[in-house]
Amino acid sequence: MKKFILALSAFVLLLVLIIVSLNYYVYSSISYNKLNFLQQKLVSSVLQKFENKLNSIPEEKRNIIDYNELLSSLNYFERKFADRIFSIDPKEIGFKGPRYSMGKAKNLTKIDNVKIKDNIQTDIQYYPTQPYQDYLRMMEDMKKELGKRLYIDSGYRSPGKQAYLFFYYLGTSSEFSLKENAKWIAMPGYSEHGNPERTAMDLVNEDAINGFSRGQNSEDFERLTEYQWLIMNASKYNFYLSYPKNNPYGVAFEPWHWHWENRGNFQ
Repeated sequence: MKKFILALSAFVLLLVLIIVSLNYYVYSSISYNKLNFLQQKLVSSVLQKFENKLNSIPEEKRNIIDYNELLSSLNYFERKFADRIFSIDPKEIGFKGPRYSMGKAKNLTKIDNVKIKDNIQTDIQYYPTQPYQDYLRMMEDMKKELGKRLYIDSGYRSPGKQAYLFFYYLGTSSEFSLKENAKWIAMPGYSEHGNPERTAMDLVNEDAINGFSRGQNSEDFERLTEYQWLIMNASKYNFYLSYPKNNPYGVAFEPWHWHWENRGNFQ
C-alpha cells in the first residue's frame, strides 16, 4: 500500500510538472519573432475553427461577425491561447497606432459583390453610409477624368473578422511571426477597418490589382494612374492615405489603404 501511495504521488507530481511546463511553453513563453512548435499547431487549429465558423454563416454576415460569437467556436485551450495572443500590447510587437473600438459600427451600407476580372470578384462589403456616398462621388469623378475607377476590396470589418484575419496571416504569409504580422494586420480593436469614426477601405482596380494578393506587392499598386489620382484628389472627398512610406505606426507602406475622415473640406 505504501509503495502504491508513493507511486501515485510520484505520478501526480510528474503530471503537475508536465502541466506547468506545457502551460509555460504554450501560454507564457511567447517569442514575438516566431512562435514555437506547439503554438504554431494552436494557431492552425484556431484558424481552422474560425474558418469553419465563418463558412457556416451567410456570406453577407462574415465581415460583421461578432467577436465573441467567433471565439465561441474554440475549445478551452484554443480560446485561452487566442485570449493570450490578443492580450499582448501591440506596441510590443511593433504596431504604434492607436486603439479604436471593439464595438460595432452603425448605419452601414451593404455593398454587393463586384466581378472585376475573369473569375475574380470582391466579397460582400459594408461601409458607413456618409463615407460611402463620398466614395461614390470620388469614383464618379475619377471615371470622368481617367476612364477608370477603383472598387472596395475590403471595407468595414468587425472585431470578429479582424480576429480571423490576424490568425489567418499569422499562420500563412507571416510564418508565425507576431512582429511580421503586425506590419500588415492589426489586432482586433486597433484596425482602421473596424473604427466606426474613421473607417478604412482597401481598394482594387479594374485589372484586379490591389497590391497584396495574387503575388502582387505595394509597388504594383503605387504605379497605377488611379493611385496617382488619389494622391492628388482624395482629400477633396475626405479620404486620406493611412500608411505612407516611413509612417510612424510601424505599418508597412499600404498604397491601397485609405481612411475616411471628416475634415470639412469636401468640394
